[in-house]
Amino acid sequence: MYDESSTILSSRETSSGVAAITVDTKSGDNMIIVTPGANFVLSATDVRQELEKQKSTPPKVVLVQLEIKPEAALEALKVGKELGATTILNTAPAPEDFSIDDWYPHIDILIPNETELQELCKDAGVATDDEEAMAKYLIAKGVGKVLVTLGARGAMIVEESEAPGADIKVTMISAPDDLPCKNDKVEDTIGAGDAFCGALSTYLSAGLSLTDAATKACGVASMSVRKRGAQDSYPRGDALPDCLKLPAAVSS
Repeated sequence: MYDESSTILSSRETSSGVAAITVDTKSGDNMIIVTPGANFVLSATDVRQELEKQKSTPPKVVLVQLEIKPEAALEALKVGKELGATTILNTAPAPEDFSIDDWYPHIDILIPNETELQELCKDAGVATDDEEAMAKYLIAKGVGKVLVTLGARGAMIVEESEAPGADIKVTMISAPDDLPCKNDKVEDTIGAGDAFCGALSTYLSAGLSLTDAATKACGVASMSVRKRGAQDSYPRGDALPDCLKLPAAVSS
């Protein structure tokens, strides 16, 4: 992806990023300790150069997390907007040491989990046990839409209503009712957020509405927690049940 002048390739002494993961065997919840390594070598200049190479066939979605330097993440959102993409920020891990208040106008869809939502709103004067109120606060700050992932409870979409003069619209989402594994035991929640965000971006790129995309993404994340590990637990291709496939794939 990078040429010989790239900061990444020229930093030969930089290690790969490493994440040590601990899992509660009773609940399946996890804690991740990260040594960023090469993730923190990626610069805003690297991001802009690589995204601008795609001007002729611009991406439909630009998805960003916070496992790289803040300035690199923000640049990805800015360039994504310039290219006409739907920009998505997944606030994982929660931004404890810096504010993203100035980022909100560059974010079409903000995806925090419950903990990250509380961190974003801890100084807002909003009750941190009221997820809907916190999400509405972020909408007022300039975010396009807020999609809160709620674990076993699914997800909540908060957005401005399209009807003139109407209030903020709140939609609760869960995995499809006919998802085969829906009632199976949760083994490991590692990577569930990544599975959700990746699936959501794919479904949005295919033209699904946010509600439909989030419903299917909840299904993909739900499948991922039924197995141990992260990457190997993600369902792919034919492993997806019909309720999670795109309509064209089901009919073909």
